[in-house]
Amino acid sequence: MYSTLKTTTLERKFPLLAVEQGCIVSKEADITVAFRVELPELFTVTGEDYEAMHAT
Repeated sequence: MYSTLKTTTLERKFPLLAVEQGCIVSKEADITVAFRVELPELFTVTGEDYEAMHAT
């Protein structure tokens, strides 16, 4: 009796095609770009002040 299951490779099932110039390109021509945003700290409070703000 022969197996009826079809075998495939991981490369065929994996949706990514390439990573080029910092962009991820999928096999369906979707392009993903990630950004890193660093926000400056505006206010610094102590633990007691932080708790008091949330309590009010």
